[in-house]
Amino acid sequence: MTILRLERVELSCFLDKLSGFISFDKDLPMNVFVGRDFSYWFFERPLLCFSDIFAGLISESVSSFNSYVFVKFSGGEPLTESCFVFDGSDVDRDVSWLSKKSENFFNGVVGYPIVLCNDACDWVAFESAYEEFGVIAIRSTGLKTGFYEYLSLNFISMDELSELAAGSSVEGVVAGRLISSYGTSA
Repeated sequence: MTILRLERVELSCFLDKLSGFISFDKDLPMNVFVGRDFSYWFFERPLLCFSDIFAGLISESVSSFNSYVFVKFSGGEPLTESCFVFDGSDVDRDVSWLSKKSENFFNGVVGYPIVLCNDACDWVAFESAYEEFGVIAIRSTGLKTGFYEYLSLNFISMDELSELAAGSSVEGVVAGRLISSYGTSA
């Protein structure tokens, strides 16, 4: 297995970097991202349980950005067992392991929110316990063609979220709340 766990010093540096992109004192449906230069896609949670989509996201990110992918549980909490790094060499096996362990949040050691990103934070995903959808924010200046195509094929665009919000279902209500936070921020 090639998934690594960040230790305390590395985790602290990572959280410092991540706090430049996410406001950990906010939660969905509010806009949790710092700054305005983002494009957004959405996904049904829990993303880690959709193994094919999750593995594809990691593989496409490693390929497009040539960098590791991080999965951080428990938001900004500096818990030693809360952050894992994918190097992309055995994605299917690593995804299977992390998906299985996350089913019970590593026996209750970690929790929500879950944050995923690449090393440079060209993209950052946020999944909360409080909403049915998670959000992926991509810096508009760092969008790579292959990654964009993967997102467009496998995740919910802002236009698709708007169509969903037009309905009266529970998902439509949730979509409407997300649009009010993310529709004017892009």
